[in-house]
Amino acid sequence: MVSSNGGGSSSGGFGRASPPRVALPKKGVLLGVGWSGAQGAGNQIMVAKVDLGATKAKLSQVWRPFTDAPGRRDVLQRLPEFLAEAARWAEGKLVVGFDFPFSLSETHLRQLNLLRQAIRGPAALGKAIEERFLPQGVDFSEAAEVFRDQLGKERVRLTDGYRATPNSPAGQKLYRHTFFGLVALSKLGDDVNFVPWDPPVAGQTSVVEVCPFHVARVLTGSQAFADDARDGVSRSNQRAVLLRTMRTASKLEFDMETAASIVEDERGDGMRAVLAAVGAGAAAAAGFEGVPANVPRSEGWIYSVREEPWRDE
Repeated sequence: MVSSNGGGSSSGGFGRASPPRVALPKKGVLLGVGWSGAQGAGNQIMVAKVDLGATKAKLSQVWRPFTDAPGRRDVLQRLPEFLAEAARWAEGKLVVGFDFPFSLSETHLRQLNLLRQAIRGPAALGKAIEERFLPQGVDFSEAAEVFRDQLGKERVRLTDGYRATPNSPAGQKLYRHTFFGLVALSKLGDDVNFVPWDPPVAGQTSVVEVCPFHVARVLTGSQAFADDARDGVSRSNQRAVLLRTMRTASKLEFDMETAASIVEDERGDGMRAVLAAVGAGAAAAAGFEGVPANVPRSEGWIYSVREEPWRDE
């Protein structure tokens, strides 16, 4: 039956919007990093590289760059040079999105007496956490447990509320990522800018926190893209839907071999990395603007694609 108001087919329904659109920068390179804080983290950390051009973006590589030395201390040593090399290839136009929290809730920061360091930025906070919880000879796993115990009750940041993140920075599923990630950020050099604590600077690497689950939800209405042994559901179709949506929304190109590896990855690690890259790129294209006025500087901000990207700006 056709509506008397006209417009659209009966299968489309009244009031449907156009597909989502996501603008990416026209020059440089995006890196999306699917992080891990587990033992042997280098075997799990996944990186997606997107080469940017005037008319298209190319997903050129999705890989695990730290598998030859997967220990957490090995990753700490290699990460700065890995990013420096990527920046050289990008000719100074590199944006990196990591999918772990860059800070804690203000309540937790005050509890640990680390608010001043968090206001300065993730590197200062990570250094203070390392000095307190990782004295020489202490194991990462043991230190992360002490870190979690001292935080106590789970608390979310305002940015977690805005982005509807599935896990809090100190929650059971994420505290190891948070702990190891912050220590890793403390190892990066002065040529890296942690936005929004630092403004982006031409010729220097911009590093931001992203949430792949938020990008997935905004683009497709669902944040679930990894298979779950508890329900026995394969989400390979959802991973394929996400890739197609990013292709049409942001003109992201990829070859079939790369797409197949992402779709067939039951853990969704490759998809996390790609979503992280797209979220970081969308934020860069928007000038990293839009941080709500009530978000504390100490807690940071999760950058992403804009909400309701199918609407006209």
